[in-house]
Amino acid sequence: MSGLIAALDQALAMASEDIILRRTVGTAPNQINIDVKCRARVTAASTEQIQAGIPATELNIIMSPTEITAAQWPGGQVPALPPFDVDQRIPRAGVTDKVLMRGQAPRAITHVDPQIIGGELVRINMRVTG
Repeated sequence: MSGLIAALDQALAMASEDIILRRTVGTAPNQINIDVKCRARVTAASTEQIQAGIPATELNIIMSPTEITAAQWPGGQVPALPPFDVDQRIPRAGVTDKVLMRGQAPRAITHVDPQIIGGELVRINMRVTG
């Protein structure tokens, strides 16, 4: 694990909350949910984001790949580096991945910004509907 991930993990240990990242696979009625519990920093949309047109109901999430990698979420093994293989550990905006937190209904992921430095996934920034 890189020093960047260790520093993020340390910061999240001091100021974060537990969330569940969920990927739904299969087709109805044979769908299953694959969950992983992660530490994440969750904040409201900033004034600048709202002025730029992002809905005030969206939440910003910063998370480390540590729990995702340790759980081998969503299954299998860590893939080869992009662009040769899409990194399945990165949450997807759209309909298959959701975030559960604070005892509320699952929230849709609207934007994902993975931070890859030196070929290593070191941080995941995302927005969810709120």
